[in-house]
This record gives sequence, C-alpha cells and structure tokens, in this order.
Amino acid sequence: MDAIIISHNAQLANKLVLVVEDDPDLRQIIQWMLEDEGFVVETAGDGREALARAGRQKPSLVILDIGLPIIDGYGVAAGLHSAYGDAIHILTMTAGGQAEEKARQMGAVGYLNKPFEMDALLNAVRTALIQA
Repeated sequence: MDAIIISHNAQLANKLVLVVEDDPDLRQIIQWMLEDEGFVVETAGDGREALARAGRQKPSLVILDIGLPIIDGYGVAAGLHSAYGDAIHILTMTAGGQAEEKARQMGAVGYLNKPFEMDALLNAVRTALIQA
C-alpha cells in the first residue's frame, strides 16, 4: 500500500523548507513534523552547511536558529539576503530574549521563542509560506 501525504493546505505541499538548527534532536523532530505535513525538508546543523544547501536550491522558507556554530544566524541571514534579496523568507528561533527585535534585525518574516509548541511552529511556517 502506498503512503499518501495529506497537507492541511495543498498550496503549501511540496514547498522546500530548510531547517537550520544545531541541536540534532530538535532538528530531527522539526524535520519529521514538517515532512508529515507534506513539506520537502532539508536540514543543516551549522551556518556554513545552511548557506551551502540554500545555494544549491532556493528554499521557500528557512527556519533559522540564531545561535549556530561556525556562522551564526545573523551571518546566515545576511548571506541568504545577499544571494536572494527580499525573495528569501526566514523564520527565526531563539532561546535568548528579544526574539522579535533579533528577527527584525535579520529581515525575518517571523520568530519563535524556544521552547515552543510544535503547533505554534506549524502555524508560523504556514503563515510565512502564505506570505511568500
């Protein structure tokens, strides 16, 4: 029997989402959850890997942790904006304070404070992709 993926919004199915998170457990959970919703997901564990993946194929959305090794979230966001201008959509995640201000500085379309509920992440992803 073939598996059938049903997305809550058919227009959002098969959109490429790049998840950039240095915590491998959280990165895997986010990947599985988004794939279950019908999204195509690529992952990166550090900033350099994120820029390399985004350079090969422009993602519809980048879910970006700010506190990354090698190149932090600010550097990744700058590189993405340099490559794609305003056509790149970024959703930031941070455990630190001032999440809204950090997201604004990075040119992000939204933000999440860690820890967050997975439903909140899904809602933020859908909203960001509809704006895209």
